[in-house]
Amino acid sequence: MVRFAILFVVMFAPFWAHAQGRVALLVGNAQYDDPALVLANPANDVAALQRALEDLDFQVFPVVDQDRAGVTAALDAFADAAKNADMAVFFFAGHGVQINGENHFITREFNGTTLANLADASVSLTQVREAFASAAPKIGILILDACRNNPFVESGQAAQGLARSAGGAGLLIAYATDPGNVAYDGQGENSVFTTAIIDHIATPGLDARIMFGRVRQQVILQTRGEQIPWVEEAVLGEHYFAGRLGVAMAGAGSAVEMQKWREISAQTEIEPFVDYIAQFPDGVFTQFARDRIAMIRQARAAGAPSGRSSAEILAAEDPVRVKAALQVLGFAQQSRGLTLITISDLASAFDLYRVQLPNPDEASADRLYQDAARMTVFLGATTASQIRKDIAVLDSISRTMDLATNAAAEIAEIAQTNDAAIPVLEQAQRDIADIQGSLDRVMARLDQTRDYYQQLIDRAQNTFPDRVDSGLLETLVRGNGLNPIEQTLAQNAALFVKHVQAFDPETRGSFAWMIDFLPGNG
Repeated sequence: MVRFAILFVVMFAPFWAHAQGRVALLVGNAQYDDPALVLANPANDVAALQRALEDLDFQVFPVVDQDRAGVTAALDAFADAAKNADMAVFFFAGHGVQINGENHFITREFNGTTLANLADASVSLTQVREAFASAAPKIGILILDACRNNPFVESGQAAQGLARSAGGAGLLIAYATDPGNVAYDGQGENSVFTTAIIDHIATPGLDARIMFGRVRQQVILQTRGEQIPWVEEAVLGEHYFAGRLGVAMAGAGSAVEMQKWREISAQTEIEPFVDYIAQFPDGVFTQFARDRIAMIRQARAAGAPSGRSSAEILAAEDPVRVKAALQVLGFAQQSRGLTLITISDLASAFDLYRVQLPNPDEASADRLYQDAARMTVFLGATTASQIRKDIAVLDSISRTMDLATNAAAEIAEIAQTNDAAIPVLEQAQRDIADIQGSLDRVMARLDQTRDYYQQLIDRAQNTFPDRVDSGLLETLVRGNGLNPIEQTLAQNAALFVKHVQAFDPETRGSFAWMIDFLPGNG
């Protein structure tokens, strides 16, 4: 095996020597020595992803049906080639196993039933991570389509699926399915997960995290929630597979509005909300913007509150929790960094919150958390309504695209022998372009609403999960509190509360809640 590994490196040294800023190692194991483990698609997955990445100027090296020595040698060469790369990608398609919390990717020669056999015929996720640590690329991306099934599950030696492994600094780990579950090998030439990657990886203007958000969304929709990909990442900055320029946001309608709202939602000045209303007079969040303006004006006009000081009211509270609640309500600015937050730093923001209440003397931390939770559920319900609508539209457009594409293919075949069909073909191609434009706009909206909805769930779970309950829902439906909620939003408010209460750190990066937005669900 050692001699083979040395030969392997020598054979492909010229390739790695020319690798530059974007490097990918793609490993696919399908033809296992054990006939019971043979898979249909890993080699196809590698070939399809290779074509896609090479079109995006990656130096790509495919490793198909190799043993442990071959994969290990390729991984070592990859670590050298990816040193200080702009983007380094490792992809594995095949059987994946978790044993005692460690993930193993089974290589071709595995043909046994014991854990000792496994150690001799697999590469561990730790080895892959060590290769990335050695290379130190600007961003490292691990794509693991490796949960087809686990030969040790039936014997009781291991749990099903892969184990969770948090992304280290500068790493994004994309799993084909959520912890403990099995991914589909696919009915066509590629797996469901790899197909989704191919469909979106070349879309210009998508940050890698947004791209994998689209992948998760597509797999959930196509499998009706039976497969839920997930992502762990600790990445700073933006990183693009297909470049920064792409579909103009100006043409994305609600996507622009959603992006604008996310930028200003924690502002403490009036002007950003005035600008938002001017730009989107009938926008999804226009009423929220009007409320923020009224609250800020009322607070400024009221002057300093009397009675106990804000610092005294908040003395026993967690400053991080207080700040998060004030940000939700628009009385504290969104900020980043590791600066230590103290109650004294938040006193003036809490003063503004107090004086806009009907009775400022009744201000308390509990009232603050309750109001912030109410606002969060309100925003969650509104965002859920947009997601529900866009997923239904996406489903309709996708089916229309399939019909139009199939029709165009038939017309193109006729046009090869009948010139009269050429104008019909040209019109069909224009129709497909129009449908694609509609699809792009809906996808751009969903990029924004999907991430914002998850942000709202995280905020509620991390800051005031005890306040998000059925009692709060009843208050909203009756029209008490910040705003009367329309009855048509009650269902979506209930759904948001359900998602907050069902929050599970083990599936944090999966968008599992999206199942409830599938047509016919929720």
